[in-house]
Amino acid sequence: MQRQFLSKIIVILMGCLFSFTTAQVPDWYKTNQHKKYPVSRYLLGVAVANDKTEAIELARADVAKQIQVRIESELETVESEFKEGDKNILKAETTSRTKSAVTETVAGIEIAEVKAVKGKTYVLAVLNKEKYLSGLEVQMDEILTKSDQLVSTARAMVTDGRILNALNNFIDAQNTIPDFYTKSSLYTALSSQKYPNFNQFTGPGIMAEVRAILARIELQVLAGNDQTAVTGQNLPAAIKIRVAYVHDRESIGVTGFPVTAKYASGDPIAKKETAADGTAEFICVATPTDNIGKAGTVKIALDLIKIPEQFQDALTRSEVQINYNLMSGNLVFTVEVHDQSGQRQAPIEDELVRLIAANGYTHSAEAPLLVQGTLVLTSQKEIPSPAGIQYLVETQLQLRLLEKSNGTVLAALDINAKGLDLQTVAGAVAKAARNLKIPANKFAAFLQTPNNR
Repeated sequence: MQRQFLSKIIVILMGCLFSFTTAQVPDWYKTNQHKKYPVSRYLLGVAVANDKTEAIELARADVAKQIQVRIESELETVESEFKEGDKNILKAETTSRTKSAVTETVAGIEIAEVKAVKGKTYVLAVLNKEKYLSGLEVQMDEILTKSDQLVSTARAMVTDGRILNALNNFIDAQNTIPDFYTKSSLYTALSSQKYPNFNQFTGPGIMAEVRAILARIELQVLAGNDQTAVTGQNLPAAIKIRVAYVHDRESIGVTGFPVTAKYASGDPIAKKETAADGTAEFICVATPTDNIGKAGTVKIALDLIKIPEQFQDALTRSEVQINYNLMSGNLVFTVEVHDQSGQRQAPIEDELVRLIAANGYTHSAEAPLLVQGTLVLTSQKEIPSPAGIQYLVETQLQLRLLEKSNGTVLAALDINAKGLDLQTVAGAVAKAARNLKIPANKFAAFLQTPNNR
């Protein structure tokens, strides 16, 4: 009987102790709600820890985590509006800006209550949504104003043919997109509604506008096509091209756009920027680019170095070809190439003979003109490697065009090459000889020198 009585007493005391302990834990910690801070106006965060400072930090972090989750959810919706490539760029930018936005928001979080219970500290942190949203609205209005000014100025530049300048403005406007959308997503996360002026700022719209502008740029040939020239001489007329922005039947010259010219063989001619009217001219040597020395082709293309990679695919009319016909001269050449020790360099001689034939000329041992070449070693280095010492050499093929009768030098052409060999310097020199690339246009002009006297 006494034992049963004691058991009842213990149960009653434990119940009282439990009720006393739980009664001390704040209701707002258990429910994550507070009458003074309704969830319609406040975002709440709670935490408990042995240390007061730690509990405060955890409560702030609880609010920040809720904000970050909401922002990321909103941004997923925003990103679905962008093209795949743009989406990746937006994702990379907004990831870092989201962290920054959350950090800024933490500064507006207030500690509403702190309560100590049985050696533990309970903390309630709150964010006043209305107060914070008013600050966000000011920031987003500033972004919209800046973006609108940039886009308006860019559009005016387009009508003047200053496309590259306009592009810089559009890109600056585009760079405000991640910041705007991060803040806009934060606004939606806290207010459960879109920012009132959200539709004034359309990131996909800016990017689409840039692509539409670039898609209307085309490269036009104004003069210089279908000429006839003697091989090795300049084409009779310069090749003239124009970079134009074509829209609504209006063609506007694009100023300052880089263009490159090269032969169909890949040998470069020149790189220029268009004048104020969008034009550029190239003086070209009549060099054969076919297999029989009867014709040549020059390729001129827009240099996209100033166009961001994500927009380069919009430029679909970015290359033109200029063709010309060739007339052969009556020149005949002998070819001799030696190294510094006097040893004949047959592979180089064979390549020179091929190029002479490609230019419409003849090779003969009895020719009055001599293409004389000397392969000179200009430098050598020993380079340690896991496989052993390697030999790196630099060589120069010194070509001279001579009149056999009197030894007069009519033209000179020097061509550099490098070679690397694991065994010997001689092996490296041999590889350098195989690596020689004789520029077709320069060699054509070299051969043509006798006709220009």
